[in-house]
Amino acid sequence: MKVLIATGGMITGRERSFLLAARKWWEQWRGAEEAWLDLKVKLVMAEPLLTARLQGLRGSKVIEPSSLTEVVLATLLHQARLPYERMELDEIFSAPDEVDRKLAETDCVFLSSTYLHDLSEVEPLLRRLKRPHNQIVLGGALAGILHDRWEGAPELDVLAVGYGEMLVEPLAAWIRSGFTALEPPAGGRLVRKGSTAFLYSGVPRDLSLDFLPTPDWGLVPPSRMIYYESVRGCPYRCNFCNYPYLFDDTKFRTKSAARIADDWQRYVDELGVETITCLDSLFTMPRPRLRELCRLLIERSVKVKWICYARADDLADEETVVLMKQAGAHQVQIGIESGDDRLLANMDKACTVEANAHALKNCRKHGLTTIVSLIVGFPGETVQTLDRTYRFLAESPPDFYFLATFSTRVAGVPLLQPENRQRFGLRVMDNLRSMAPYWEHDTMSCAEVGNHVRALDRRLMRNGIALNAALFYSSMLAFQPEQRESLLDFQRQAVTGHPVLAKGFDLANRWVDRRLDRAVRAHFAAAAPPSPSSSAETAHGPLRSAGSR
Repeated sequence: MKVLIATGGMITGRERSFLLAARKWWEQWRGAEEAWLDLKVKLVMAEPLLTARLQGLRGSKVIEPSSLTEVVLATLLHQARLPYERMELDEIFSAPDEVDRKLAETDCVFLSSTYLHDLSEVEPLLRRLKRPHNQIVLGGALAGILHDRWEGAPELDVLAVGYGEMLVEPLAAWIRSGFTALEPPAGGRLVRKGSTAFLYSGVPRDLSLDFLPTPDWGLVPPSRMIYYESVRGCPYRCNFCNYPYLFDDTKFRTKSAARIADDWQRYVDELGVETITCLDSLFTMPRPRLRELCRLLIERSVKVKWICYARADDLADEETVVLMKQAGAHQVQIGIESGDDRLLANMDKACTVEANAHALKNCRKHGLTTIVSLIVGFPGETVQTLDRTYRFLAESPPDFYFLATFSTRVAGVPLLQPENRQRFGLRVMDNLRSMAPYWEHDTMSCAEVGNHVRALDRRLMRNGIALNAALFYSSMLAFQPEQRESLLDFQRQAVTGHPVLAKGFDLANRWVDRRLDRAVRAHFAAAAPPSPSSSAETAHGPLRSAGSR
């Protein structure tokens, strides 16, 4: 019995040709339902990328390491003594003959949903991977989103929900039984829906993750940069975030500082790793663990650069930033989300604009590269709050920024509970076949949010406030502060130097806007009018398109 590990995304930022990307996009579009907002989001993201390419930006050639999911699965299958082969999902479209060979030689496909967004991507992949002789297991983050809202698919044999490290052993026993005996692990459960078995891992007995096996990066092609994970869940409950509820779990669980230091030292000493990207939603919590880890790395002289997600209020403590920098921290990604305190309160961020400003100041002072994420369109968003966000970034500029369009794709987030829907006058579409279901609330509609994203993006680039992370993704790791002004100047020329292309995007955006607006109106036409929201800035009236200034 042999397993095929299939990882990666259907449409990625590393497409090798426009035609191949177009084929994959068309495949996904055919499986989508009501996907005009998804198309709008992609169109807004494509414009700065294309203008930068025309301006001459090619970026560094980055060889991405294997995904952490691939390494974890390889480690677990190796320990279970099951032979396996690896495959990137991109090969389905770029090397179909090779995929046919791999599928003919394997009995079970472990399909990772880590980089898949919705059923419009999952279902076409299942159909392409299914063969009369094989079984398909789907696991990963999307499995945790789908499990209580989906009945499975004819091509899918098992939906694996929860901790993969606790599920591979029962899946290996199932494979060895000739696919006749599938039993859940201790504390887990098995639910059958049609032809699909839903296999749940249960949760660990305590809050420590030190029992998890160390991913063996020696099993995949060598790389100087690797990925690492040290927490599951999150101690905070931001209104828009489902991360605390992934893995069919609600607890915040962590690896110890000693365990992390041991793993990193092994990777550096045995594999020559130079950079570690921490995939944790929040690496700087608990703060005592962070400080202990930094001291261990310094004491042991572990020479490694590391990148992590961080909360601004942790970085607002200057001593913590200094210690992180001394221990090898190179880049931090911060969920700033908004420059307006009322929006942050609506999000239940438990953080303030002032703390965000202090964090960015401390990082600049001590040479820690910052990437901030911002959400455009959250309930309560108005032209005024967007202007406050712009002014905040102008006064406290990060090195890089990323604009995310507000989404209601994940049903389990706190925002979508009845009391919050009532509070914000929020109406949403339940759509598992789009990564951007339609929504509207008291102060904004998804029919207009894309133009606000476009306007803010162009304003930030044109005025040289910060660097667009999407443009410089391949070179962010090598970024040095002295490059900032020249890169900002290049970005400014890219966004202002191609008026014909800008007019073309104006036309394309108007074409999509008309269809999106009609679709949104049609969907919500029968909905009862929402109750007025006490938290929204309704005095200015409902927003309309901000245009593309």
